[in-house]
Amino acid sequence: MKEISMDQLKEKILSNEPLHIVDVRENDEVALGMIPNATHIPMQEIPQHVNDFDKDKTYYIVCAAGARSARVVDYLTDQEIDAVNVDGGMNAWGDGGLTYGGI
Repeated sequence: MKEISMDQLKEKILSNEPLHIVDVRENDEVALGMIPNATHIPMQEIPQHVNDFDKDKTYYIVCAAGARSARVVDYLTDQEIDAVNVDGGMNAWGDGGLTYGGI
């Protein structure tokens, strides 16, 4: 499984690299804030949206700590979608100079 740390993802965000970030947390979790420009698809809804993923793009999958996103990455990889787990998830976000919360 491909993985990236939250710090590495933040570097990509700050460099304005075009990214496709998918937050698979539950509604009550994302209500507290999300990574700017991330797409919210709760984990249990990923199979319903699998055809929305472009197989020519790379998707960075984030949850609270990295366990749920790892399962989603495994599933998407099985569907031949390029997916990367964000290790540590939103628990590793910190502030890092980026806004999180109330977004």
